[in-house]
Amino acid sequence: MINKVFTRVLTIAVLLSLVGITGLFATGKGEADTEKPTLVWVTSVQGGREPEEIPLFEDEVERLTGIRVQFVKPPGSEYNTKLTTMLASGDQVDIAYAGGGTFVSLLEQSLFEPLTDRIEASSVLSDPNIIPPSEWERVRQADGEIYGIFNKFEQGTLAIIRGDWLDKLGLSEPQTLDDYYDVLYAFTFDDPDGNGLDDTWGMAIGYTLYDTVGLFGAYGLMRGWVYDGSGELYSPYATDTAIPVYEWLAKVYADGLMEPNFITNNSGAFRELFMTDKSGMNFYWAAWVGLYNQQVKAENPDNPFEARGIAPPEGPGGRLLKAGGDGFMVIPGLSEYKDEAFKVAEFWHTYDGNIISTLGILGHDYNMVDGKYVLTEIGEAHAMDHGAPQPKSLKWVNPLGNLEGFDDAAAIVREYAKPQMATAYDKIWEDITRGEAAKIILGDITAAQGVANMRSRFAEEGIGQY
Repeated sequence: MINKVFTRVLTIAVLLSLVGITGLFATGKGEADTEKPTLVWVTSVQGGREPEEIPLFEDEVERLTGIRVQFVKPPGSEYNTKLTTMLASGDQVDIAYAGGGTFVSLLEQSLFEPLTDRIEASSVLSDPNIIPPSEWERVRQADGEIYGIFNKFEQGTLAIIRGDWLDKLGLSEPQTLDDYYDVLYAFTFDDPDGNGLDDTWGMAIGYTLYDTVGLFGAYGLMRGWVYDGSGELYSPYATDTAIPVYEWLAKVYADGLMEPNFITNNSGAFRELFMTDKSGMNFYWAAWVGLYNQQVKAENPDNPFEARGIAPPEGPGGRLLKAGGDGFMVIPGLSEYKDEAFKVAEFWHTYDGNIISTLGILGHDYNMVDGKYVLTEIGEAHAMDHGAPQPKSLKWVNPLGNLEGFDDAAAIVREYAKPQMATAYDKIWEDITRGEAAKIILGDITAAQGVANMRSRFAEEGIGQY
């Protein structure tokens, strides 16, 4: 036995003398570093914006947390398939980004580690000044567990209006659907751009009903699917309660207040109409209030243009908007490094984590000059978005400030927005609801006929009780 031990020691000594320490360990970082795990982080949103930046982001995470990560970033169109395949095949995945239907589907397969105890023990994640307890309760599952850590403040959609047109025409911010109609009428016929031409529309939307939740919210109607008292899915937009909203939209179209290409417009089309003085209102993400102002003023600082987010109309159901769907950092149950993975996800909600998820990488996206954050040219191009342009933390204050109008729009969203429930039937909802709504708005069928058609088509798909 002694001879065998001596032989092994001698063999190792000879190897070290021949190849050296750095030759024996492939990392080149020494034996101590090889004992530290490397976490695999599969994501479509966090990290470097370009492939060549991924190693920089990996190094920055390690510098700030002491934990080494390896990012896997499949193309957006392939992301869900790639993540599902990796989890199903048992590939190493220690942190993953999952949201919407993907989160629901993978959760149903019991692929995620419950994180409730870790969250409640975390001085960061249990701090109500960072994430309110109500937010955690909102995503607690039926078994009492929480399976994901929020990625960012998902914002929400609301009416975005030309504030300069409103002021020029001496109008107040609309409060009801009737007020909304009056403003759209003035934006269409009272020459708000002052060019003497009849060339403006009250509002421009796209994809049919994208994203007009605030209008339906006046009657308390949430977009997509909800559960009724017996646990059955149904669509509030397909109920008789929604008929007045469809009638309002049909009147807006019939009276010439809506840009007519609402069926085929994509978001780029209605954004362009808004920024080029062709429409006075659209329904879009709160972040675009600031982005509209930034982009227009970048072209012409003297342009009187002002995008402004406004509260949704009030009606019999109160006021309601749609919050962005939750995106989560999840830890697969098969991960061997759950504690390290949780530490990284927890770090995401600290100040340093907020900085890396917005401004980006020190020395690449930004520099510190006289104690102040200064974006580099690359950082300017990245627009302060490395996975969480608006962090979830209530303590977060962007050291460079937010874009004009965003703070007010975000406050409106925080007050009125609720998330749409993600289900396996969301595409069916989109196809049927948008198709019938388009026929209603165009005047081809009545609102009552349209909602009846929706119910009938949903029933054919075996969804809901009507």
